[in-house]
Amino acid sequence: MTSTTVSAVMTADPITVPARTPFKDIAQLLTGNGISAVGVVDKAGVLVGVVSEADLLPHLWDDPKPRRRDRRLARKATACTAKDLMTSPVVTIDADDSLASAATKFARTGVRRLFVLRGGKPAGVLSRRDLVRVFTRGDADLEREIRDRVLREQLHLGPDRVRIEVRAGVVTVVGRVERRSDIDPVTRLIRDLSGVVEVRNRLDYVWNDVA
Repeated sequence: MTSTTVSAVMTADPITVPARTPFKDIAQLLTGNGISAVGVVDKAGVLVGVVSEADLLPHLWDDPKPRRRDRRLARKATACTAKDLMTSPVVTIDADDSLASAATKFARTGVRRLFVLRGGKPAGVLSRRDLVRVFTRGDADLEREIRDRVLREQLHLGPDRVRIEVRAGVVTVVGRVERRSDIDPVTRLIRDLSGVVEVRNRLDYVWNDVA
């Protein structure tokens, strides 16, 4: 999925707030917009933190200063503005990064969302669901892109030489190419497409040019 960038699947124009935004205003933004977090920006529009639903929940504790609680969370229990509520630093990703990079970052950090930056400023939000959604792409649409853009335009391989079949995102490639070294690029370029679950390359070749 590496050819598709984060910007293609993210939710653009994320809601952000200044550091002095009151607690209640943030709660209203979250519930009113059906979102789970807002970004916190400085005067220059640079992302400096994020306030999520989890950051607001400590206010519901019976004891606002529990001794056994994490000190960071205890501070949030009495925080009144975004500056004191926010979690920082924020886990971010660049708008031009690949979906593969995003998936790796999700797995490594365990976060539910990534704020997307362009030029150092917030451009969108990427959720784990956004990544999963790319696999819902229809087989017919995927087959058309492979046939027209990858095989014909990029690799100059017509249906007389290479044929494909797409079922449930699994791409099967059959046929014969001129050289053995022509086989790997077919797999790589198809695998890079959004929505591909697996590539089964069954291509044969005329002559072996691989040492």
